[in-house]
Amino acid sequence: MHTPDNTINIEIFSAPGCSKCGKAFQLVEAVLKEPGNESVNLRRVNIVDELDYAVNLGIRATPGIVINGVLVFTAMPDTKTLRKAIQSRQALIKQE
Repeated sequence: MHTPDNTINIEIFSAPGCSKCGKAFQLVEAVLKEPGNESVNLRRVNIVDELDYAVNLGIRATPGIVINGVLVFTAMPDTKTLRKAIQSRQALIKQE
């Protein structure tokens, strides 16, 4: 999915009281502080508040990580895997 302003949008779907969700958010925040990730937007989505949206994306458990409207991770990834997923989307945008 191409975003009009060449940004990458990452959404972390979380549930109230989910400790893994908080850790996933911290992991993504840490990776986004690395050079080259300035054009990445991060949003935390409460699955309770946006259940229909989560179901439409195929999220069945938290944390779920969506990049540009596509469910990419159904569990918390390691740093290297997350970094690679972000970099591959950045490369796709540059090709368009």
